[in-house]
Amino acid sequence: MGLVEIGLLFAGLILGPFINFAIYSFAYFPRLISPWQSLPPEILGRKARAKLPILGWLFRRGESIHFGRAFWLRPFLIEVATPIALLFLYRYSMTGTFMPQGLVAVPLSTLQHQFIAFALLITLMTIATFIDFDERTIPDLVTIPGTILGLVGSVVLPDWRLHVVSSPVFPALLGNAEPIHANSPDPWNPLWNGSVGLIFGLLFWSLWCFGMADRRWIARRGQKKAVVYFFAVLRRSPSTRMLLGLWMVGFLCLSVAYCVVGPSQWESLLSSLFGIGLGGMLVWGFRVVACWAMGQEALGFGDVTLMAMIGSFFGWQIVWLGFFLAPFFGMLIVVFVWILTRDNAFPFGPYLCAATLYCMLDWVNLWAWCSNFFLPPQFLIPIFLGLLITLGAMLWIIQALKQKLGLAISR
Repeated sequence: MGLVEIGLLFAGLILGPFINFAIYSFAYFPRLISPWQSLPPEILGRKARAKLPILGWLFRRGESIHFGRAFWLRPFLIEVATPIALLFLYRYSMTGTFMPQGLVAVPLSTLQHQFIAFALLITLMTIATFIDFDERTIPDLVTIPGTILGLVGSVVLPDWRLHVVSSPVFPALLGNAEPIHANSPDPWNPLWNGSVGLIFGLLFWSLWCFGMADRRWIARRGQKKAVVYFFAVLRRSPSTRMLLGLWMVGFLCLSVAYCVVGPSQWESLLSSLFGIGLGGMLVWGFRVVACWAMGQEALGFGDVTLMAMIGSFFGWQIVWLGFFLAPFFGMLIVVFVWILTRDNAFPFGPYLCAATLYCMLDWVNLWAWCSNFFLPPQFLIPIFLGLLITLGAMLWIIQALKQKLGLAISR
């Protein structure tokens, strides 16, 4: 084991407690369970050894009277798993396991940058997953900084993206490994290097900022009153000013980046923005249609921001794949969680994270199979609208049949 791997084990011993701290602190209803939070008033004192990674949780088993039976087990397992997962992720990344094999060897720096992207996104998804299990919500305190981190990383380390095999120049040659972009599997659209690309980027950034705002549409007193109430709530919400400032800073930064960064960095940044826009749009659209057809919330808005964050790291393709694979992972997780907790209320965020993790780790094989089915983004909007209309009609019919069947049984 080399010095780098030993350093990663120590980094994992620090990262594990941070993950636990974030799970209990970033939630909408924080709980003072992590030893790095303020001491709860019901606990008179706690020894310094409670802050030790991994072992500290074993010393705190006596606090079960305050936090519930075996409260320490989950954070203990998280801190055990984190350094081990970090080490294995590094080893697999450095061997090029997550890279397609091309004619030209992938630079070592590219493998290192991809490891950084994987480690960051998996950390964020872990925090989001366990908060969603606890509260059935994913807080903006995780997804907003995560999305911005993905955007910044796409400029600073443009090769940290997932890689695909480029189209060969001659039929007799194999393609080379290249980062995925917004138009993959087709070649990059040259129009996006100009003002068209900047317009798309600013549009997706603006939609993301607007999506974070406190938006409420209450039409009980008519549509005109709903419009007045919508803007009144938006104006009075404390988050509006913060989001407006964030939008202005992002608008300026994107405009400057368009003028000063190199072609590969702009391609990476715009692909990240496409991931935010098309990724968030997919989940948001299904959420709106399902709510309309079923008369109840099917997906939380935290799921929308979660997938936008994932798209900021690796583009819209992995978001679309992960979203449609999530129900299959959901079936496995539902059974496992029900056996452990007997809880039949299941959040969707953990399934999205599990499907995304699978897409990341098996990207080479998955892309080789599904790349023939992907279309360029300009064809996605009409297809997406068609899917939404079909889904809405199916859910509406199912809901109507359930209501009629319920009435018939009650009679």
